[in-house]
Amino acid sequence: MKKLIVCLLVLYAVGAFAQKAKKFPYRVIRTLTADLNNDGKNDTINLISSLEGRNDFNRISISLTGLGKSVFNARSYWTVVDSDFRIANKNLINTKLLFARKTVKHTVILLFGESSGAGYRDEFSILNIENNRVTMPFDDPGTDGLDIELVTALTDLKHDGRLDFVYRNLGELDKQVTKGNVPGFTGSYHPFFVYAVDDRCKLDTLLTKAYNEEHYVYAGLNFSEEIEIFYPDNHGKPSIWKKPKQK
Repeated sequence: MKKLIVCLLVLYAVGAFAQKAKKFPYRVIRTLTADLNNDGKNDTINLISSLEGRNDFNRISISLTGLGKSVFNARSYWTVVDSDFRIANKNLINTKLLFARKTVKHTVILLFGESSGAGYRDEFSILNIENNRVTMPFDDPGTDGLDIELVTALTDLKHDGRLDFVYRNLGELDKQVTKGNVPGFTGSYHPFFVYAVDDRCKLDTLLTKAYNEEHYVYAGLNFSEEIEIFYPDNHGKPSIWKKPKQK
C-alpha cells in the first residue's frame, strides 16, 4: 500500500509538471502600436506566446515601419509588469505586459519575468531601439544571473537623452531602534545599481555611486549584512547605523 501511495504521488508530480510545461502553437496575444523611432509613424509590437497563461508570452516581434522586423525569444517567459512599478511610472504604451519610455535618442522597453513571493525573478530583459535598430542588450536569467528583484526606475539621470535603468535586491530589517528622535529599523545594506541603456547596457559604477549617495547610502557594490543601515519610519534618507568591526 505504501509503495502504491508513493507511485501515485510521483505520477501526480510528473503530471503537474507536464501540465505547467504544456505548450501550444505560437500565436499573437497582443498587438501594440507606438512611434518607437521618432519618425512620426506608428510601429508595431506583437507579443507572441506558445504558453497557456493569457498574460504570459515567450516571444516578441517589433516591426519598425518601412525598416523590417526584429524577433526575440525569452529564456523562460515574460509576463505582467510589477504593479508597484506600473503605478509609479508612466508607460508610453497602454498595456501592463511591458513598459516603454522614449527620449529624443531612443526608446527602451522593459520585459518582466515572473517574480516569486520571495522576490526571485525568472527573467528580466531590456530592448533598446536606437538609430532604427532594435537590440536586446540586457537579458538576465534570474537566479543564475543578477536576479533583478526590485525594478526601481527607468529615467534620464544625466539629462542627456540617455535612459538609465535602476534596480536593487531585497534586503532584511533587523531590530527597531531610534536615531535622534526618529524611530526606525536597522537592516542589511542593499544598494541600487544603475545601467545606462545603450547597445552594451553595462553597469555604470560612477552613476551607481552617485545615485546611492543621493538616495540611499554608498558602502560599495556588494550586499552586506555586516554593514547595518538605519531605515527611518518617516521614509527619510537611510544612513549607516554601525560600521562593521575591523578584522
